[in-house]
This record gives sequence, C-alpha cells and structure tokens, in this order.
Amino acid sequence: MPKNLVNITLGAVIEEVEMILESYPKYPYQQAFSHSGGRQDLIAYVLSRVPNKYMAIDSGESANQTVQFRCSSEQLMQIENLIHTGIGDLMHRYPKVDYRLLEQVKSAARVGG
Repeated sequence: MPKNLVNITLGAVIEEVEMILESYPKYPYQQAFSHSGGRQDLIAYVLSRVPNKYMAIDSGESANQTVQFRCSSEQLMQIENLIHTGIGDLMHRYPKVDYRLLEQVKSAARVGG
C-alpha cells in the first residue's frame, strides 16, 4: 500500500500558535493573525527555524488520527520562543492597518447590506 509523508511537527506548532495567540491582546495581535495568511506566515516562520520530524503513514490512514507528536520540553520552549519572536517580527512587516477601523467598516457593511 502507498504511503504518505506527514510533517508531524506541524501539528505541535499549530497547537502552540493557537494557545499563545489567545494570550495576546485582541487588537492588534489576534486581529493581525486572525486571517489565514497572517497565521500561515507565523506557522511558516516557526517551522522554518525548528527541526521538523516526519512520519510515513499508509495512504488510507488519517494523519490526525495516527500521529500524536509530543515535543520534549526543550523543543517546546524553542517553539514557544519562536512564536513570540515571530509575532513581533511579522507585526513589523505587515502594513500598518487600523484593525478597529476595519472592523467598524465591516460591521457597517453588514448592517447596511
């Protein structure tokens, strides 16, 4: 049976990104990373700076059910530090957007539309 290659580090990074972003203020951090592009940039930022682990699974199996990757405490700390660093670095790269104003415009469009 054919096998698929799965990056098992990805799940751990996504889980940590979710938890850490929740600890940041909604504006501007959570809003900046709420759209999938910003969040994907942050995940890629971290993945490109940590050793990634892979597993070959049967093509009929679901990666979510099969793969339970647990990082060592040292790896987890490295991932957490990179997430915090990545948030700061990426916030400086994004254009300065007033997310509160953007939300007001969206709300007005929903009410008026």
